Amino acid sequence: MNSDSKIKILPPELVNQIAAGEVVERPASVVKELVENCLDAGGRNISIELTNGGVDLIRITDDGSGMSPEDARLSIAQHATSKIKTIDDLFSVVTMGFRGEALASISSVSQFKLTTKQKGRMAATQLSVFDNQIETVEVGAPEGTTIEVKNLFYNIPARKKYLKTAVTEYNHIVDLFLYYVLLHKQINWTLSHNGKVVYQFTAIDDHQGRIFEVLGREVAENLLDVDYNGVEFKIKGFIGRPQIARNNRKLQYLFVNNRPVDEYVIAKQIKDAFATLIPHTLYPVYILSLDIEPSAVDVNVHPRKMEVRFSEPQKIYKMIYRVVAETLDKNELTKQIHDFESTSEVIFKQRERFQGANQMPVQTNWRGGETGLTGQFNSQISQKFDFVPQGNHNQVVLGAVESEDSSITNHRGFKVIGQVNRSYIVVETNSGLKIYDQHASSERVQFEKLKQDWQAGHVSQQTLLLPEQIVFPPQEIHVVEGNSEFLQIMGFTLEPFGGNTYILSAVPQLLIDKNVKEALKELVGLLLESPNSVGNNQEDMPDSVRRVINMMSCRSAVKFGDELSVPGMYALIEALEANPSQYTCVHGRPCVIEYKYEELEKLFKRRN
Repeated sequence: MNSDSKIKILPPELVNQIAAGEVVERPASVVKELVENCLDAGGRNISIELTNGGVDLIRITDDGSGMSPEDARLSIAQHATSKIKTIDDLFSVVTMGFRGEALASISSVSQFKLTTKQKGRMAATQLSVFDNQIETVEVGAPEGTTIEVKNLFYNIPARKKYLKTAVTEYNHIVDLFLYYVLLHKQINWTLSHNGKVVYQFTAIDDHQGRIFEVLGREVAENLLDVDYNGVEFKIKGFIGRPQIARNNRKLQYLFVNNRPVDEYVIAKQIKDAFATLIPHTLYPVYILSLDIEPSAVDVNVHPRKMEVRFSEPQKIYKMIYRVVAETLDKNELTKQIHDFESTSEVIFKQRERFQGANQMPVQTNWRGGETGLTGQFNSQISQKFDFVPQGNHNQVVLGAVESEDSSITNHRGFKVIGQVNRSYIVVETNSGLKIYDQHASSERVQFEKLKQDWQAGHVSQQTLLLPEQIVFPPQEIHVVEGNSEFLQIMGFTLEPFGGNTYILSAVPQLLIDKNVKEALKELVGLLLESPNSVGNNQEDMPDSVRRVINMMSCRSAVKFGDELSVPGMYALIEALEANPSQYTCVHGRPCVIEYKYEELEKLFKRRN
C-alpha cells in the first residue's frame, strides 16, 4: 500500500472499541449480552453480582454447558460465533446471541475475566484480558461459566463520563433483569448489589405466579389471558384490566421469539385497543410474547437486538390490535381477587387482631369516612377549605353569602358572590368581577405550600392511628429504599416489614382524607422514572422533585364538584392572592379570569 495514502486499516483493538460503542452503551448492555449467553448455554441457575450500579463490577455466573479452552479463546475474537455459519443461518437464528461481537467488544473496554468449564473436564479455563493483553490459565471451578467485567470504560474516559449515577445505571439493569425473570420462569435467578442479595426468584411452573412475584399482587390479580394461535404467528401472555393502567410504560413487557424488544408501534396498537377504557394519559399493563417464523422477522437491525423489523408489519400490528380488543370485549372488566396471600400479610392480619382489642370503634360519618380519633384528625385537617355536607347546596351557600359582610371594602378587599356548578367561585372586587377555577387555585396553593415545606426539609405530616400495610412490586423496592429520606421529607414514614412489605405509619397532612396508598404508589412510580437527585434545600428544584410535588398538589387539591362553604371560599382565594405572581395551576391552566367593570359595560353595550 502506498505510504502516502490517508486511508488506514484500523488496528483490531480500535475496531473492537468502536464496535463496543454500539454493543456496550452502559452496564445494562453488558448484563444483557452476558445473560443471553447464559440462556443460550442452557443455564438453569443464573447469578448476577453488581458493584456501584455495574460500573465497578459485573459478575455473571451460570451452570450451563461451559466452553472448551479453544472456544474460550475464540469467544473474545471479533465475529467469532457458534450460532451461525452461512447467510441463511442469519435469517433463521433462534438463539439470543449470534453476531460474535459482544465479548470482543466488552473485553476491549473493561478489565475482563472469563472462567469456564465443560462437563467431564478436569480443570476450568480462565482467560483474563487487560489492555489488550490476554492471559490464559487452568483453574479449579464448577461446571458452567463466570464472567467478570470490572471498571467499565476505564480506558475510554470520554465514554465513561456519559454514564449516569450508580442508582440510574442500577435501575436500568433491574428493568432488564425483570424482563428475563418474567419470561424464563424455569430458571433460578439471583441479583446482588453492593454485596447484598436484592432479588431471588426460584424456578416456577405457573407463569401468573411468576408475575405475582415480580410485579406484585395488584397486577397478578387483574390480568386477562391472551392466547392466539394463528398459522403465521402466535400471541400469548396477559394484558392488565383497565383499572391497573399506569402513568408510564414501566409495566409493558413484549417479547418476540423470546427476545425482549421495545417496539413502539406494537405498544401503540395495544394502547389504541384500550382507547375507550382508560384515559389517554395512562398506559395499559401487558406481558405478551409473540412467536413468529424466524425468517419473517429481522433481529439484526441493531447490535443491541432490542429492535426488530417484520417482513409484513401491518399484518402483525392489525392482528395484535384485534387480539387485544377481542380479549377486552369478552371479559368482565371488574377487579378479581385471587389467593396470593403472602406470609407477611398473614402476620400483619394476626397483628391487627391483637391490636383491635384496644382500638376505638369505627363508625361511618356523613362523608363515608371514619370517626373516632381518625375522624377527628380528618375533620381538623381536611376542612381547610370547608367542604359543605350533602343537602340543599344552593340554600347553604346563598344563606352563608347573605350572612357575610356585604361591603367590598372590608379587610379582604373582595366579596364572594357564590359558587357556580360546584367548580368556579365568583367574586366581586372594587374594579370588577373575578371567576376562580377552584381546583386550579387550590392546586397552586398546595404547590406553593409543598415547595416551601420541601425547601425547609419537612412536609407537615400526621401519624396514623392504624398504620397501613403496603406491598410494593419488586422493581420498586430499591426506589423506596434509596429514597427513604426524601419520602420522609415529603411526609411519608415507611418501615420495612419483611420482603416487599412496608408499614405506612405517617402521611402528609394534606393527603389525610385522600387515597394515600395510591398517591404513594404514584410518587414511587415518578421516582422510578426520574431517579435523579431529590434532596432538599436546593435553590433550583430538580425536575423529579417538581413532578412529585405537582402530583401531590393535584391529589390534595379541592376538586371540581366539591361544594365549598363561603368561609372556605374566602380562605382559598386569600391563600391564592397571597402569591399573586402565580396565577396558573401546576399544569399551566389559569386560576382566575378577571372582567373589569369597563369590559362588562362594553359587553352589555353600555359603553363604546
